[in-house]
Amino acid sequence: MYIFSPTISAFLVVSLAEGKEGVLKILRGYIRWKVHWVWYLAAAILLLAPLAVGLVVFLIGASPGSSVSLTVGNVFYLIGYGLLAGPISEEGGWRGLMLPKLESKYNALISGLILGPIWFAWHIPFYFIEGSNQWESLQNGVGPAVFSISIYFVLVMVVTQILTFLYNNSKGSLIITILAHFSFNFSSVLVLDMLGLLNQTTFDISGSVLGVLYLALIFIVYGYKKMSRKDEEDLPFQKVTNSEN
Repeated sequence: MYIFSPTISAFLVVSLAEGKEGVLKILRGYIRWKVHWVWYLAAAILLLAPLAVGLVVFLIGASPGSSVSLTVGNVFYLIGYGLLAGPISEEGGWRGLMLPKLESKYNALISGLILGPIWFAWHIPFYFIEGSNQWESLQNGVGPAVFSISIYFVLVMVVTQILTFLYNNSKGSLIITILAHFSFNFSSVLVLDMLGLLNQTTFDISGSVLGVLYLALIFIVYGYKKMSRKDEEDLPFQKVTNSEN
């Protein structure tokens, strides 16, 4: 049940504070699929970019090899579990409630800088759960544990900002943030375990570099205050003005 705690907590809090309308507002994010195709691609980049790096390494001939059995049943299980454990179970809390509440008071960058450490801290228990992605990164990484944890922190902080960008430009679609969250999580499963294209350390470092480049492009093209070219009234949250405080 721990993996569902962000979303369960969000629905409990919003039902008490805002009632039915608050709950419906989060639920609408799960069915907001009518957005431009470019935002689906922008979300999938979090999987496609690491895969491209892995394929380059494979062509060079330096891939470590697959560590799991690629049966049809196992592939469907990994995809299904990858969607449920994280993307579906968490996004209602992080992007469904917390992000728009933060962005109603702060700009997009500051909102991400607040949400990112909270999201990272929530993942800390997984470093002690055998079989989790975090636990696996400690077992398979090179160097001290603090190195792997630090790299993961950078990844979470960068991905938090990227998901903020996607949320703001997709009308608050949780479908898009779930896809992006899944792409981020599943990239390690696909590239490391299923295809065996990279080792853990190479994947972590290349993922961090790619993420930073992606975020830099967002800031250059869309800016950091809104991470969007939309007008304020078209963003998926309402700013709280000083007169309302």
